[in-house]
Amino acid sequence: MVDKIINKESEFHEWFLDNYKKLGYEKMIRKDKGVFPDFIMLKNGKEIGVELETLSSNFINHKHNEDKVNELLCIKNDIQSKLLNIPIIEVKELTYINPITRISATIDEKTAKKLDVFMKGNTQFRNKSHCIEYILT
Repeated sequence: MVDKIINKESEFHEWFLDNYKKLGYEKMIRKDKGVFPDFIMLKNGKEIGVELETLSSNFINHKHNEDKVNELLCIKNDIQSKLLNIPIIEVKELTYINPITRISATIDEKTAKKLDVFMKGNTQFRNKSHCIEYILT
């Protein structure tokens, strides 16, 4: 595998689609459709749930349920492994460079309601911050 720079999670997903066999997965059973976990894979003859995160801490930040996934695949493991009870696999061939800086924002009620309408029925967004990030990029 060649070193590659990844700037966002969607790039990591695309990379994974092209390289999962190099990571020991035999077959893709279900690919990312905006639901958790990101992928259902065949590994060592077993179906396993695999969640992809650029940073392992995003698994916690996104409030994912570790009981519903078997492995966390990340570019950078930035948490202590004892914080999660699932294997954390770091893809060392990739480098994650975050092109954005996260900040908190305060919005008025009118804007919050507009975001609610925009997000309604769309599982692409975890929260209003994620929605604003999408709109601005």
